[in-house]
Formats: sequence, C-alpha cells, structure tokens
Amino acid sequence: MYALPTAVLAALLLSAGLAAAQADKPARVALVIGNGKYLHAPLANPANDAADIAKELKAAGFTVIQRENASLKEMVLALREFGDKLGRTSTGVFFFAGHGLQVRGRNYLVPVDADIAREDEVAFAALDLAAVMEKLDSARNPINLVILDACRNNPFGKRLQLTQSGLAQIDAPPGTLIAFSTAPGSAADDGGGRNGLYTRHLLEHMRKPGASVEETFRSVRAAVRKESAGRQIPWESTSLESHFAFHAAPPPKVAKAPSTAPASAPGKPRSIAPSAPPSLALGDTWTYRVRDLLGQSERSRTMTIQEIRGAEVLWKDGARSDLLGNFTRAKVNEAWRTFTPSSQLYVFPLNPGAKFSLSTVEAMEDQSKSWDHEIAFTVVGEEDVTTLAGTFRAVKLVRTLKWTQRGKPDNVGVNTMTYWYSGQVKRWVLQDQVSVSKSGKETLRQRWELESYSVK
Repeated sequence: MYALPTAVLAALLLSAGLAAAQADKPARVALVIGNGKYLHAPLANPANDAADIAKELKAAGFTVIQRENASLKEMVLALREFGDKLGRTSTGVFFFAGHGLQVRGRNYLVPVDADIAREDEVAFAALDLAAVMEKLDSARNPINLVILDACRNNPFGKRLQLTQSGLAQIDAPPGTLIAFSTAPGSAADDGGGRNGLYTRHLLEHMRKPGASVEETFRSVRAAVRKESAGRQIPWESTSLESHFAFHAAPPPKVAKAPSTAPASAPGKPRSIAPSAPPSLALGDTWTYRVRDLLGQSERSRTMTIQEIRGAEVLWKDGARSDLLGNFTRAKVNEAWRTFTPSSQLYVFPLNPGAKFSLSTVEAMEDQSKSWDHEIAFTVVGEEDVTTLAGTFRAVKLVRTLKWTQRGKPDNVGVNTMTYWYSGQVKRWVLQDQVSVSKSGKETLRQRWELESYSVK
C-alpha cells in the first residue's frame, strides 16, 4: 500500500484543520461598544445606542460582542475576541458610540477610564482606530463595516487643548465601508431621547428588508441632515466590492391560487399551462417596473410587438427576437447589441429539473466590442408569484451566464438571472438579475416586475 510522505500528510491535516476552523467561524460577527460614563463630559446615550444596535444586529443574524462603559484594556480585549471570531468569509461590523478625538491625523476612540491632560498622551490612553482597521485587515474577510457615532466634543475641556476638532477623514480599504456620524472636524449631537441623533436614524433604516448598505446610509445621512437643519451631516468612505444588506429582501409573495383572467380579457379565463410556449401576436404589450438596486433608481419599461415577419418578431423600441422571445437585437446600457444565435432566455419545453448548456456571442452593432457567453440554464419548477399585475402560476428559471470579452481574456464576469415565466402572460412576470466582475465587484443588480400587460 502506498503511504503518503509525512510532510504531505502533515500539510493535508493542517489544511483540513484550517478549513474546519474557518467553517466554525460565524457568518456575521459584530463588536459593539458604547461609552458614556466618562469622568469628564459624560454622555447619556451611548450605552443605549450600543444596546439597541446590538439587539438589531442579533436580529440580523450577527454574533455580537457587546461592551458598555469599557476601559482601554476592556476595549483591547474585546477587539482581540472580535478578530478571533472573524473568518475568511465572515461579514464584520464594528460599532462605537462615545467620545472620539483626532491627533496628528489619527483617530482615537476614548475609553471611560481615560485621564488625558496633554495631546501627546492620547496615543497610549485611547484606542487607535488604526488598530481596529489592522484587525479587520488580518481577517482578510470580504465585507467589513466600521460605524462611528463619535466626535461629540472634547471630553477633557480646558484640561486638553486639541489642535484639531472632531475626527479626521480616512479612506476605506478594499471591502470596507467606514461610516461617521458627522463630517470631518465636526461634532455630533448626543440627542435628547434614548439614542443619539445618528444612531436613532441608523436603527430605523437598517431594519428595512432588502435595503443595501449604501441605501441605508444615504437614508440616514438625509434624515440627520434634515433634522439637524444642516448642522450635522454624516459621511461615509467606502470601497465595498460586494452587495450587503442587514436584512434580506422578502421573497416573492406566494398566493394560494393564481389569477384566472389576464388584463387583456377581464372575466375570460385563459386555461394556459404555466410552461406553455408563447404564441406572440401583433400588439401584445407588457409594462414592467425596473428597479436599479445599486443606483437606487426606478423606471417603467413598456415593450410592444410592432410586427411579425415569418420567424422574426419586431418590437416597437427597435429590438428583434425569435417567436419565443429570445432576442437577436436589444439595447443594453443604451447601446444596441446583437446576439448570435440569440440571447437564449427560453428553451422549451420547460420541464422541471431540466438543465441545458448553451452558448451565444454578444456584440456591439459597430463591432467595436464582443463577448463570448457560456450559459448554464436550469428549470427549477412551478411557483405562484405575486406581482404588481396580479398573481400568476409561473415556472422559475435560473440562467447563469459567464462572459469573456474577446481580445481581453482578463475582462470576465458572471451574470445570474432568476426569473419566472408565465404561459398566460407569454413572458416572464418577475426577474432578478445580478452581474459580478472577476474581482467580485457587483456591477449590476436589478429587479423587473410586471405592472400590466395586454395579450391576444
């Protein structure tokens, strides 16, 4: 029997041990600190802020390390525990509410036991924010959020004359978002209620299902600026490359029974199987609500069949497709592109469990750029889906497209489209689409939802 060399066996065991250790790491980890009981300039709300943020993060699936009114030693030990729990695939959140100072361009988070009389003492009496960033960098995980509801004022008053007020602006390293409760060099409001002004609005907006982290902080910034009449304006520095939301978007609503009458013929049921191929006709029209979940914009898109020439369908906007709705010409990012043999959206019959491997070539009409597409197409099965246009029995499809730009083999990425096709409607009624580049950065996240339709 062949025996593995000792060195190889040791390496395999070490690799397995590391993999097992990573598997034991929580998917979401947070360190939450609220310091308010300072010897000088105590704050009423940070302990409440920390408690409420911790509660909300736990509801969002985080394993939370929580400290209130912590000394410098307690903050350092908590940071060590936080770093130990972070795995290579974990999402990390660091939240601090309390006093913050900047000295010579560096930011410091003040513990409750700090006794600082001179500016040069800050470095060894408070927690350097750089230590937090280094701990996150050591974890090498893909997503980190650093949230600072600090910079309220100088807690040492006349005892300590600082050359700069507030916190200093810093750039976020890759995969990180740093959120400050107020602009660089400015003070934040401790608030007159249970929470500080910033944390109160953060709690409200981080609860919204499906809201991206960028959308969350934009909403917080607008709310704080409005309530403070412009005196306090939060800001963020971000280099996030992946999508993150505190709470996932709700799944499509499922109804007990599908709608029996299309918009084109009220009161006249259409007994058409969900997986039935479309019989496209002149004048068929569909209107969708299109939401850009990265740019947080929304628009309506209407598609109408203008002419049918043999096996080709001409659409009112200039697009072209085959008789099944697979496009051979379509507008993408405001530029017309061609697809050979087609965009490969449907392969009938749509039998549950069916899988297909397809390929197509996408090209700019001026031939300046082209891409090779390798498509994995799966028919998942039938579901009831509720949209703005009603509830439909539909077939769920998943289409994963790997693209490579011709002439630039490093320009690659993956587009994943999940959509629900209805034979009654002749097209999909709901579509979610995400594109990710080679580096892991999301370049597209959209949702199309049927608003109305009229078919023959």
